[in-house]
Amino acid sequence: MLTFEKVLAVFADYLQHDPLYEVVLTKHGYTLMAWEPARSTWHSAEYTATPEALLDGLLDAYASFMEDQATGNERDLTEQETAEIKRQCDLLQAKCMVK
Repeated sequence: MLTFEKVLAVFADYLQHDPLYEVVLTKHGYTLMAWEPARSTWHSAEYTATPEALLDGLLDAYASFMEDQATGNERDLTEQETAEIKRQCDLLQAKCMVK
């Protein structure tokens, strides 16, 4: 069974390295927040009602982070880079599903 705790444990290392995204526990539940450094403000906050929603949001954030790491926001991804990011996302998702 997928839990918030499992998703957070699997993504803990990634969240330590990405300066733009964090997960905050509010009194309403977990919220995935994205920081905009150029404006020093939060540019998005997504309430995640279920562990699956948190997983989906973190997979998207992780893929964006990996794309930025690969390209420096200077170019498009190559097919090989796209495939590697998908592979890494698939691995993280699989780790979340392990009991």
